[in-house]
Amino acid sequence: MRKSTLRTIGAIVGVAAATATVLTGCSSSPSGSSTSGGKVTLSYVNWDGGMQAVVDEWNKANPDIQVKLTKPSGTGYTLYNKLITNNKAGTNPDVTEVEYQALPALIANKVVIPIDKYVGDLSGDFSKSTLAQVQFEGKTYGVPQNVCPMVFFYRKDIWDSMGLTPPKTWDEYAADAAKIHAADPSKYIGNFTAADPGWFAGLAQQAGANWWSASGDTWKVNINDAASKKVADFWGGLVDQGVVSPEPNWSAQWNTDMNNGTLVGWVGAQWAPNQLPSIAKDTAGKWEAVALPAWTAGDDTVGIWGGETEAVTANSKHPAEAAKFVKWMNSSKEGVASLITNVQVFPASLSNQSAPELKTPPPFMSNQPDYNTLMASVAKGVRTFDIWGPNANVTFDSYSNAFAAALQNKSQLSAALDTMQSDTVTDMKKIGFKVAG
Repeated sequence: MRKSTLRTIGAIVGVAAATATVLTGCSSSPSGSSTSGGKVTLSYVNWDGGMQAVVDEWNKANPDIQVKLTKPSGTGYTLYNKLITNNKAGTNPDVTEVEYQALPALIANKVVIPIDKYVGDLSGDFSKSTLAQVQFEGKTYGVPQNVCPMVFFYRKDIWDSMGLTPPKTWDEYAADAAKIHAADPSKYIGNFTAADPGWFAGLAQQAGANWWSASGDTWKVNINDAASKKVADFWGGLVDQGVVSPEPNWSAQWNTDMNNGTLVGWVGAQWAPNQLPSIAKDTAGKWEAVALPAWTAGDDTVGIWGGETEAVTANSKHPAEAAKFVKWMNSSKEGVASLITNVQVFPASLSNQSAPELKTPPPFMSNQPDYNTLMASVAKGVRTFDIWGPNANVTFDSYSNAFAAALQNKSQLSAALDTMQSDTVTDMKKIGFKVAG
């Protein structure tokens, strides 16, 4: 993963095709035939490091369907905006990388197409919650690539020195936060970040939130529901007590605090070890991951932070071949092994979550040889939103603004959810979607 775009959303996707149905029905048919019968070259846009090695393996094994990889000039919504703009001109690639929360916008704008007839039934190898990220109104728009369950990372050396064990519930987390800061006022159990809407969305998912739902041609938005407010009030209380840091993730100060032991814990996600070397380079081998604290003892429910798929675009003249490549990469033994080795993916494919390549932990977590076994176990409890909204970028942008303002003004964090609700609904109505309430 790839936290990059989840924390840099600022552009506004202009959803121009809000039609009579919620999302689907908007999708156009592919412009070319489903199979060419000869040698095909597919264009593929992806920003992940290491992806060229994956493509090379495919090309070696498939001389008649060659894939040409291109890195986009911008990631996340910079790319998605470009895809929407270029769709009418017919200049989009055959296959594009897309984060789960952005897929509905591309569906609504007729940028991507269903691939059910090419990939078949995926339910045997993917969990219901993972498939929910790529399926809308009974149609499948991608093969899930990864699953990114949220987990808790803690500095085991420091916790051991304080005689503490990692919290199993959020009540224990709050109690430990107070103990750690009282024992050493320079230290915090973690931070609340206004820079990461995907982070908060994952915590809301764990609590039972469902920010969007749809029926027929009508959407319902429920961002400021009781579950989400419970999460915001919990963290707001810790901020008010001064026992967690308000320093946002990815800032220079946060990096320093993670590296020097000021922050002795981090509510993160499966992909964190890929980022920690550039965040806290001096702490390799000192962190350990455990399951995320639960709201109720023994409940293994957990949300996700991040994740993506590959989608076949409406401009592709070779959708069958494009879908074949996507399915190979994200579900075959060979494709997923290459993703694990070269892109550090934790696969959404259930049959590949015990792949031999996962027996070795990420280098930064060499002290925890069962790291990927833990991830596979935690992933079984993943709960996601049933559907992401068609303007999730507006919601995410509103989160960053509203929560940052609440922290600065020392106002109630849960009130920021009301702002997110209002901003999201206003934008959806503005661009033509029917919203109940």
